[in-house]
Amino acid sequence: MIKPNRLRAMLTRTLSYFAQNPDALNLQFDNGKIKVTGNKSSSFEYHYDLLVSVKDFPFHPDVLFVSVIDFIRTEQQELLYNSDNWGKIEFDIVDNNHKTYDIYINIPLTERVIAKVENGEYRIQHGNEPQLNEYQPLPRFQVYLQEQREETAELIFDSAQQGTAQQGMANE
Repeated sequence: MIKPNRLRAMLTRTLSYFAQNPDALNLQFDNGKIKVTGNKSSSFEYHYDLLVSVKDFPFHPDVLFVSVIDFIRTEQQELLYNSDNWGKIEFDIVDNNHKTYDIYINIPLTERVIAKVENGEYRIQHGNEPQLNEYQPLPRFQVYLQEQREETAELIFDSAQQGTAQQGMANE
């Protein structure tokens, strides 16, 4: 399975917190199934829940969810574009005294594994996800929080200022 490693790499690249604290991000597989057909091929699909556990996240949870949605947009688009799948991404959050958050996200994933016989040997590769659009994640992003009753929004995260005092609501 390669998608969890892709998520870890993307989060580490996007949010320096994970580069500085790699043990704060734990990825675990649950409810795994292998789906195969009765044809002659040994190809199959993995179906599993990826449990993402983040400990002591110092930023507002929105910061993490924006990055996770970028991952889903390229790796499991049907969770966003098929209304039958809306709501299948689940989460729990523990507010650690308004300083950090423990965040738990459950993402249902699938991966196609293509097995071909070439020259008497199996050649195995993971199929790419079909891309419905030309979406590219932003290299830098800012997150603003605005309550409905407020006229102005508060900057709570700027990816260019990671590692500074800019830590949004987690410091309130």
